[in-house]
Amino acid sequence: MNLQDDPGAVLRELMPEQPPSGSFDLDRIVSDGYKARRRHRAALASAAATGVAAIAGVLALSIAGLPGFLVDDPPAAGEDPDPALSGYPMPGEEGFSDEETAQALTDAARDAFAPLLLETGLFQESDFTTVMYEPTAQEIQEYAEEHGVSPEEAAQDLQYVADRGELAFSGHTSPGNYGQVQLYSYLASVQIGLDEEGAGGRVLLDVEALLPGGWTDEPGPTGEQYFPQHLIDDDADEFERTGLDDGRVLYTAADGCELHAAVVYPNGSGLRASWDGCDVDGHGEVAVDAGRFADAVLAMPETDFDTADLHGVGEVVDVPPGWLASDDSWRPWAEDGALATAVDAGTVLADRVPGAVVFEPWVMPELDPADPVRDGEVALREYVMNGEMPVEGESSPVPFDLVYTLPGGWVAGFGDADADGPYLSDCRRGDCTEAGVGGGGTAYVAETRVEHDADPEMGIDEPWFEGEYEVTVVDPDGWAVMMRISFQDPDFGLTAEELTAIVAALPAPVYDADAEPVLAE
Repeated sequence: MNLQDDPGAVLRELMPEQPPSGSFDLDRIVSDGYKARRRHRAALASAAATGVAAIAGVLALSIAGLPGFLVDDPPAAGEDPDPALSGYPMPGEEGFSDEETAQALTDAARDAFAPLLLETGLFQESDFTTVMYEPTAQEIQEYAEEHGVSPEEAAQDLQYVADRGELAFSGHTSPGNYGQVQLYSYLASVQIGLDEEGAGGRVLLDVEALLPGGWTDEPGPTGEQYFPQHLIDDDADEFERTGLDDGRVLYTAADGCELHAAVVYPNGSGLRASWDGCDVDGHGEVAVDAGRFADAVLAMPETDFDTADLHGVGEVVDVPPGWLASDDSWRPWAEDGALATAVDAGTVLADRVPGAVVFEPWVMPELDPADPVRDGEVALREYVMNGEMPVEGESSPVPFDLVYTLPGGWVAGFGDADADGPYLSDCRRGDCTEAGVGGGGTAYVAETRVEHDADPEMGIDEPWFEGEYEVTVVDPDGWAVMMRISFQDPDFGLTAEELTAIVAALPAPVYDADAEPVLAE
């Protein structure tokens, strides 16, 4: 059950009987700087136009015609996509990064920013050096003999980065419009106040080099709740924009003990940096001269990034505002809510499938002191749990994943292989269908059945089968529940239809239905 009797009633009362048109002038809003109040009005107008069904995420979409994904066809001759309304696909398992580009940025940033950091007295010159492990002659000889390679090849294989050092850049992705597209960048940060285990610190300096796509240089609230994202925020004590003779544009903002600076290059790429010198642990401020900080940003060279995968967005999907990952206001009730939800779900599941059990849940996003979230980062609020249930024909209980997703930051439907949102369900392989279920909900069912050939070179002598069901049921009140189960028998004793009926019967999560996302300002 919900903590509130009817969380959808308030939204329904707010919706006009004859909603106005949902169209609005995006260019005008962008040109006005996306002030928080203007963005809020646009969101309300769009929500009113689409009605409660859009807010709740119940969309009647055909799988062949889902709107809002990257445009596959290249633009017509002479028609370049608007970089602000563009983005990149979700990178593969190896992520997004180019070693040469990352190293060039690292070298430049150390030249530009290390002097400022050294003057704080908190760092040494050796902190800004990448340390490589160099194998011994004996290790090289033994490796070369064992693998039949030359000593030079052995030395290269055995060498690795032992310590990346401070201000080491690496590829970074962030969701544009809650994952409809991805923004690509290279990121480096410097933390202070870390304990012996590398936790408990805070970011002093943050430097990000952005590829073109998915952001605008019009000042406004920064963070992943907005699309396009804003390069820098002008809501500061002091803010200045300076056009330079070489075509670059410099933005500087001073807000108390925080300094921000950004530069836009002629090729459409950008770079931004933040210095948080505020006293948060009683050791005093870590101040830096604003002019020298801006000079350090300007010392960073323009980078010729690879933008081959940049695509325009076909249609910007309307997504209910999502949650800031740094917003911990839900945690006092979330853990109790997750536990109560797991108990309720386990009771219903055991009633339908005797012997089924749901294990102890946890909430996502998790708190990780060693990996603090960035300002403006968004995250889904989820109750995550595992379980197992008996299935006819199986010798032991079959494990499953069970995830409740609370309202905010997503819409119902299937995403494609190049996206990681905002649609909640995946349709990467196999058959994907949707159907109405009891109570006015909608089920999104992804069924995968793959026959794999034998591969003796990999030690697989026989053909093998891979199967998976992923069933997501979206409730009219805006929450969703997903169950995922894998199997290796093509004659698995549970059909996708049977699993859908089970998931549709699961109870609502226990949560604060009055909680609302706070927009970054």
